[in-house]
Amino acid sequence: MLTASFEYKGIKFEGLSEGGIRTSIICPSLDFMFDFGFINPDKIHIGKILLSHAHLDHSCGIPYYVSQRSLRKLPVPKIYLPKSLEPKMSQILKLYSEIEDFDYECELIGLDFGDRVELKPGYFFKPWQSFHRVPSQGYTVYETKRKLKKEWTSLSSDEIRNKKDLGEDPTEEISVPLVSFSGDTKIEYVLENEDVRKSKILFMECTYYCEKRDVDRAREWGHTHFDEIVANASAFENEAIVLIHPSKRYSYRELNDLVRKKTPPILKDRVSLFLPPKS
Repeated sequence: MLTASFEYKGIKFEGLSEGGIRTSIICPSLDFMFDFGFINPDKIHIGKILLSHAHLDHSCGIPYYVSQRSLRKLPVPKIYLPKSLEPKMSQILKLYSEIEDFDYECELIGLDFGDRVELKPGYFFKPWQSFHRVPSQGYTVYETKRKLKKEWTSLSSDEIRNKKDLGEDPTEEISVPLVSFSGDTKIEYVLENEDVRKSKILFMECTYYCEKRDVDRAREWGHTHFDEIVANASAFENEAIVLIHPSKRYSYRELNDLVRKKTPPILKDRVSLFLPPKS
């Protein structure tokens, strides 16, 4: 199966996203994936899933993922998801475990909006409310650095050293939103969340692109229409906007043509489609 890829300053993403069919976007270097709506045995080693919602095109691979990791005796995976989904997903995995007559080992972690979760040294993520037809959330991954506190900048190196010897920390954490993932949502996910708008990379659901399905129909089903992105172009501060989840009503050629023709100058160099090569 051909998959799409995207790279930003050495951070690589790969996967596939087709509306109503499958969505999973993997970041190997940070050992996580957004959603798991298609089954790729080569990615079982990825240790964390950040699940946006439970529609099957975003979640159907999870029982297979947990089963395979258990069979291969890999470390217990962590699956982060909306808090309201945790008991139901636990039931689903329990039933699959009984059907297979094999113990499933995983850690389901229900999150509230804004909870901070450490990802690896120098990175953490938070879930944010999204606007779909069912309980859902998007995610922002942050990169962190240590910076000398402002009140210490006027001190000499000897003074700083003396304060450190007394147990004081001269630095403070600075966090930058690195990548956001919308999951399925209306455009309010972007418009109402500053960190999403400011993320260097935004993986943005955009299911419809023309009159085949208009804006009202997109909103009725909890999705975003490309015309809404165009109409709110000035709101996007991202360095890269990667469009995911296109409807299968469009061919890849048609998608490329529509994006090329309709993208306004302010977004021209920042918008791309997350499609397999030679599409």
